[in-house]
Amino acid sequence: MSNDLQIIKDYIKDEMGYDGEIDPETDLLDTGILDSFSIVQTAVFIQEEFNIQLDAEDLVRANLSTLSNMVNLVNKQKSADS
Repeated sequence: MSNDLQIIKDYIKDEMGYDGEIDPETDLLDTGILDSFSIVQTAVFIQEEFNIQLDAEDLVRANLSTLSNMVNLVNKQKSADS
């Protein structure tokens, strides 16, 4: 498991109070692990934690619905910033 994945997973478990296992491919919205408000909180956390800027077009379900998608978004933004 990548370090970025673990950081995001730990944030969701700690800040959102979810105590179950989270598979990287689990849809966090469909399963109710995250809701629309907590997705925004998670996006803000990702920006601050990884020192990246997310644009409006990045803040879509396809990028934020699973841990894997979030990590891919972080990696894409890190590459764009370098």
